Amino acid sequence: MKTNLFLFLLMLGSGSVSAYGFTLNITNRTYPGGGQAALDALADALESSFNNSIASASNQDSFLQAVGNANAGSSRSFLAPGVQTSSDKFLLGFGGSMALALGSGSSVSSGISVPANQLPPIGVGAKTGVTVMIPAKNIKIAWPVDASKLSVGASFYSMDLSSLIGNGISLQSMQASLGFGYQMYSPKDWSPFIRFNGFRISSGLTYSTFDATYRTPFNLTQSDGLTNMTWNSNVDIGVSSSVFSLTNQVTTGVRLLWILNVFTGMGVDFNFGSSQLTGGSTGPVTGTATGGGGTVFTGTATVDGSSNGTSPNFVQLRYLAGASLPLGPFELFAQGQVSTASVYGLNFGMNLQF
Repeated sequence: MKTNLFLFLLMLGSGSVSAYGFTLNITNRTYPGGGQAALDALADALESSFNNSIASASNQDSFLQAVGNANAGSSRSFLAPGVQTSSDKFLLGFGGSMALALGSGSSVSSGISVPANQLPPIGVGAKTGVTVMIPAKNIKIAWPVDASKLSVGASFYSMDLSSLIGNGISLQSMQASLGFGYQMYSPKDWSPFIRFNGFRISSGLTYSTFDATYRTPFNLTQSDGLTNMTWNSNVDIGVSSSVFSLTNQVTTGVRLLWILNVFTGMGVDFNFGSSQLTGGSTGPVTGTATGGGGTVFTGTATVDGSSNGTSPNFVQLRYLAGASLPLGPFELFAQGQVSTASVYGLNFGMNLQF
């Protein structure tokens, strides 16, 4: 159980416990054979066995903030996929995005370590999206800017990988975005081999969610020599993150030898929302006398997995760089992004412009 749980935590960046959630309490205690004081002490020891080894993490806020940052980071740039050098064409894009966010005490240079009874100081997010961008000049309203340089669009996708992953793991994520792109400076040939692709501003509103749960069996036994007290149950351990972001970026780049676009840019993003631990369990606790003396204790074990929400970083500065390969009306692209608070992202996909 410990190995599977650790892999789930490390790979998905979710599903663990803290001092504020996943605390075991044994209630509805009965003592058919008497001996309440000794049996209560044994039940309390069983609670401590779970709480001290499972629910003593003190870095909950750092972990949940990393989860929120990764959730938000994996939704970046669906409204600005690759390079768009004009706003007078329709764009249909298909893409994916992944993000890794490091919590406090971890960095790329120092590495990632998980101290005993602590949450893994990382968050991981993954999203896919279908993007549609429409030239604003095709929408007959009064725009406050030059409509020939403006495009507006939306992106959306929802995925549930629970049945694919299996093994007691459920995983769902979603992103929905609305925004625009504005070509501030049009492309210009610098030489027969190099074209300046101009400057483009993109801005949008994005709502992204990430929910993961791991169902794992817990089998705990405590004994004082006279009584064996046992709790067997399945515990749902999970995390839920919902983030609303205002994303803004400016990009520029060049086209080399008519076949490769290289681009870079910077952005500033504002995040709202929270991430919290979820899950829990309810099951019986039974105490039996050693040597087959029958049941001497019954109770109900309840694990409450709820926790207070922790917000992602409110303001994030972002740097991006990437390349795209035009193939007729299609364009393949890949780009990397680095945001403040140690968030690292990768975007990739294909656009069709017509």
